[in-house]
Amino acid sequence: MALKDLLHIRTAIIAIWAIAIITAVLLIGPDRLIHIYSTIRPGNIRHIVLSFGALSPVVFIFLNFIRPFTFLPVTPFTIAGGFIFGHFYGLLFSLIGTMLSAVLTFSLSRYLFRDQIKRWLKGRYDGVDKGFESSGIVMIAAARVIPIIPFDVIGYIAGISNITFLDYMIGSLIGEFPGAFVLTMLGSNLGRIGTPVFYFSLVLFILLMAAPEIFKRIVRYRASKYKK
Repeated sequence: MALKDLLHIRTAIIAIWAIAIITAVLLIGPDRLIHIYSTIRPGNIRHIVLSFGALSPVVFIFLNFIRPFTFLPVTPFTIAGGFIFGHFYGLLFSLIGTMLSAVLTFSLSRYLFRDQIKRWLKGRYDGVDKGFESSGIVMIAAARVIPIIPFDVIGYIAGISNITFLDYMIGSLIGEFPGAFVLTMLGSNLGRIGTPVFYFSLVLFILLMAAPEIFKRIVRYRASKYKK
């Protein structure tokens, strides 16, 4: 790609970034944004999103999209999706929002801050970027299913690797679906605390949260046995 074309792409991304931030401030308001940041819990997100009435789905998706700029975790937003819209629509809107944020982190890494992100990630996830290049969809899906690496960091690593955008998106969607399904199920049952379906969704949630630690222990155990 010619330097001129790359500069045009970077300029376009910066413009989109600036427009997104300005739109968020104008649409939601600085006071509400500060409130969202300081009270990032599913119930509070639900209250804020529903205050926009018919625009609630759009606002929810938009908040998910710009979330990487705020350094907020994805989990409370996904749970809030189920709490606000129910399991089906919560899952749908959460997946749309998280996939858009996945596109955002990937694009920022590949086209705008590639060199800076390489320096930032240097030594932290050795070999992961090579795995993304060689195994593509499978590696991305596995990284999303077992979230040992934070959601947004996966996008940044993929952006500096040679994985294709299509493989990245397919892997992200496959890997994100199980976790989003469980989290929105839990969110949709927050109003049914004490019922069997709530406890079932809570057990699934606990297993999901414990999965990274379980995976690490399995890897360490197998590594120790291999050394012997």
